[in-house]
Amino acid sequence: MKFMSCSAALLILLSLAASAQEGYPLDGTWRGEWGQPGGEMTMAVVVMNWDGEAINGRINPGRNMTFFEEASLDPDTWTVRFTSTSKAGEPIVFEGVLENIGSYNRTISGTWTIAGVDNALTLTRE
Repeated sequence: MKFMSCSAALLILLSLAASAQEGYPLDGTWRGEWGQPGGEMTMAVVVMNWDGEAINGRINPGRNMTFFEEASLDPDTWTVRFTSTSKAGEPIVFEGVLENIGSYNRTISGTWTIAGVDNALTLTRE
């Protein structure tokens, strides 16, 4: 009887732990602002998901949405990189480091390059 009680308690704890997991570390909606210091800031909303083989994503869901052309995550350094093209035809490249991986509100801090201009950007998972 003790074994059954301990087994039931263990199963409950395991199910709670499993439900607390966030899955692939990039899944979700990420938000931040990029721009030159002292200049106007531009909001970036990035939605990423992993289909089991590749990172898929889109930038600024809605009327101005663009899709990732390429995306990668280096698990040794937690470096995230994706490329796209803006609606105006400007190349977009983002490269940053995933931080606070165990937190729901983890961040990716790096460089958002659009039309050849580098801008600091920290994306926070919502």
